[in-house]
Amino acid sequence: MIIGRPRTQPKARGQSLVEFALVFPLVMLLILGGIDVARGVYAYNTLANAARHGARVAAVNQLDPSPPSSLCEESKPIEDPSAPRWTWRGCTASSSSSIGVAPGSVSVGYAAPPGVVISCSPTLRVGCIATITVSTTWQPITPVISSLIGSITLSAVSEHPIERVFP
Repeated sequence: MIIGRPRTQPKARGQSLVEFALVFPLVMLLILGGIDVARGVYAYNTLANAARHGARVAAVNQLDPSPPSSLCEESKPIEDPSAPRWTWRGCTASSSSSIGVAPGSVSVGYAAPPGVVISCSPTLRVGCIATITVSTTWQPITPVISSLIGSITLSAVSEHPIERVFP
């Protein structure tokens, strides 16, 4: 009996190449799909944090100049209400600039808290609830997934009670 290399069948030489060719696209689709899911979670988390930041700013600064400002210099005081250095719209947009949110896709609403009878329109009062809504569209980078699901509209809402009325 001779011990050595086992004999391979001549028909099985290209089998591993064919298996690799069949499995590789599926593995890449799973990896890129995971990356797209991670990007989507990052975009939504960034959007939720931006809405929360905008609601905190709207609780102390209700200014919204025209045209909308994209500035958010919170360390500096507002010296001129007609040209503020930071606004709820600007701080929300700057907090979400990594995912491309424009100041125009941020909106605010003021309403009385549930079960409380105070008027929040047309004059705002301390205790009214500032509601920031911000939205953006998210597009997967994987071509196959992008063609299957297309773009998705992400939206986040955050509320905060008004702490002071400004200006």
